[in-house]
Amino acid sequence: QAKKEAVELMRLMGIPLPEKVFYQYPHELSGGMKQRIIIAIALSCDPALVIADEPTTALDVTIQAQIIDLFSKLIEHVQSAFLLITHDLGVVAQMCDSVAIMYAGNIVEEGPVKKIFHSPKHPYTEGLLQCIPKMDRKQKKLKAIPGTVPHPRNFPTGCRFYPRCQHAMKKCLSQQPGLIEIDDERLVACFRYFKNSDGEQE
Repeated sequence: QAKKEAVELMRLMGIPLPEKVFYQYPHELSGGMKQRIIIAIALSCDPALVIADEPTTALDVTIQAQIIDLFSKLIEHVQSAFLLITHDLGVVAQMCDSVAIMYAGNIVEEGPVKKIFHSPKHPYTEGLLQCIPKMDRKQKKLKAIPGTVPHPRNFPTGCRFYPRCQHAMKKCLSQQPGLIEIDDERLVACFRYFKNSDGEQE
């Protein structure tokens, strides 16, 4: 029974000749095949939540596209929820409904993917999206966020992004803003969106 279910899961993953693959060792499989097997194992117990940590990293572009396509189909056909951890904004745009943007270990913005990609609110999210090369315009230089990410042992006492932020105010140096709701679906951790000029929430 276990073999039958394993073969069926591999077939669901789009693995050709799953009856043969069942008897193969990891070193006999391609990178894309291994990734599909891992996904099959994750789904084997019908989990309520599947956490996919960088599922497309270290795969070539063709295999990456296949894995993204597989995840998209699985999201529609299985009962599990998917939590995707990735640095690839293209993957987020293709696969996710909502996104939480993190900087130096903190969530700085959270909301629907379409809203955040169309109108980012946190300075880090703005900078991150501006770094994406635009194919429809000529650029002599790629944009980059100035400065570097702080080391975990030396996080700033206030907002962790303030040393790199063009909108930093005095309050940012000493206090870390919490997430506040700026509309029905969006949260952002930035004093610019607090209700008074001192960055205090009324």
